[in-house]
Amino acid sequence: MFRVAYRSVLRADLGVAEIDSLLSSSEAHNRDVEVTSAFLMNERRVLHALEGPPKTIRSILECIWDDRRNEEFSILDIAHGEAALFPDWPLKVITAETLKANASLRNHEGVTWLANLEGGLDAYFAPSPPEDSA
Repeated sequence: MFRVAYRSVLRADLGVAEIDSLLSSSEAHNRDVEVTSAFLMNERRVLHALEGPPKTIRSILECIWDDRRNEEFSILDIAHGEAALFPDWPLKVITAETLKANASLRNHEGVTWLANLEGGLDAYFAPSPPEDSA
């Protein structure tokens, strides 16, 4: 098993329908190639962990890297040979609303690990400060 976590920001001009389509096609693809993942999204900020065969993960990451819908792409962690953290999730999308509806996600080992790469769940899902318009 090979795991990679990255962060990125979805482009501001992406609509909800395009984001939903992206997530739906990603989930179907992950299922087809036996990849599991968790996708934390706060507004347009994304934390995503992918697990599976190394060549498959590398191929997916190359597609994400080249995808112009993502900005500020940065790999946060790479692990090899560890047990899967998301064995039943082809693509589990987690938002602040998801956490409110399913509090058990706060105690999920993989979700906690991923969020801790960016300061923890509470810090990650804190409202973004307003942009300075000066």
